[in-house]
Amino acid sequence: MPFSLHALGPILMTQPSSAPAPAPSPSPLLNDQYWIVEDPFVLHHRIVGAEQGPLAGLRLAVKDLFDVEGLPTACGTLDWPTRDKPAKRTAPTVQALLDAGADIVGKTITDELACSLVGTNLHYGTPRNPMTPDRVPGGSSSGSAVAVAGGLADLGLGTDTGGSIRVPCLYNNLFGLRPSHGRISVEGCMELCAPFDTVGLMARDAETLATGMAVLLDQEVPPGALPEAEIFLASALFEGLESRMTDLAGEAIRYFGALAPLPGLTFADVPALSEACYNAYGVLQGRPIWEAHGAWIERDSPRLAPEIEARFRLGGTRSGEDERKHRAVAEASLRPLSTVLERGGFIVLPTGPTAAPSFAMMQDAGALQEREAVRRQLLGLTAMAPILGVPQIHVPMPNTDGIPRGLSVMGPRGSDLALLGLVRAWSERLA
Repeated sequence: MPFSLHALGPILMTQPSSAPAPAPSPSPLLNDQYWIVEDPFVLHHRIVGAEQGPLAGLRLAVKDLFDVEGLPTACGTLDWPTRDKPAKRTAPTVQALLDAGADIVGKTITDELACSLVGTNLHYGTPRNPMTPDRVPGGSSSGSAVAVAGGLADLGLGTDTGGSIRVPCLYNNLFGLRPSHGRISVEGCMELCAPFDTVGLMARDAETLATGMAVLLDQEVPPGALPEAEIFLASALFEGLESRMTDLAGEAIRYFGALAPLPGLTFADVPALSEACYNAYGVLQGRPIWEAHGAWIERDSPRLAPEIEARFRLGGTRSGEDERKHRAVAEASLRPLSTVLERGGFIVLPTGPTAAPSFAMMQDAGALQEREAVRRQLLGLTAMAPILGVPQIHVPMPNTDGIPRGLSVMGPRGSDLALLGLVRAWSERLA
């Protein structure tokens, strides 16, 4: 039986393989941008992992940025050069998970070229958020997050350049780690922005996340324990957010403070910090993105959503002087955080400013200003870890209305295992 990529466009490839599930029919269009699909996979294809290993019996959903031998990689587009060609080699991260016993169950939808935090895709559709079907799933690792949250997989392999693991985890009630930059191989994965790209996992519980990430880090699974270090609460960063997120500062003290004291951090100007990180990220990400993909866009004129193409082309206008200026401003604004991290401390902070935006809000012409404000706030928060090159882990927190919420812990560069152990200890209290 052939396998096929689920897409609006024509099926571009067939090859003998195990029989996939048929591509789902999309639900009625909300509009041209927000058409919903019930199936988060672009390709159903099972590859059985090693018989024994720490991940034996766990199902792995792979974001369609990673090469898997014999399968195409489309990167969320219809015109990516390898969309109709089988990969010749499996990405080392994927192979490590297979060797540890995980079974691949398919490749999942991603925002086009991994360049969005919303979770929509004009070509493949928007995977329906199983936690809140009336809200976006978050991106760009949308399909992997939805597959795990919906019980179709146990581990979701994703990437995080500017928040693409942390945001889908927030919106889908998952645990997820953005590792230290450079800690895990990105070989065999589409490059978006090399200075910021990272590879990580999402899971429904802290133990599964820790077990999977230990494989990628090539370390033993860390026990549930607090690091022997100071842990700070960035309470000022919770101010001015949606009330359900603002309340999490108190919840962190309630659930976490019993394990360790949570001294606060002082910021001179939180709005200025957020704006500096938002602006810096746009510039620092923009030039490498255009350097990686500009020639292809100019040469082949691929079919891209207008806003995605505009972001890429904007990157081509950035200069080295722009980068130096914005990095200096951002690093100065981030000094309260970097000072703690440089002396080995950990920081509890919000993952995002709001719960997942509703489709109604995303489509409301009168809410354009509100959407832009939320986007700037969100990137202002998620850009901190990339700019600093440090790991950040998302922790889902209890709610009373079924709408996911959560917060994060940021650690010093290289503290990935300590963060996993910290969250295992914390999650035991949340259970």
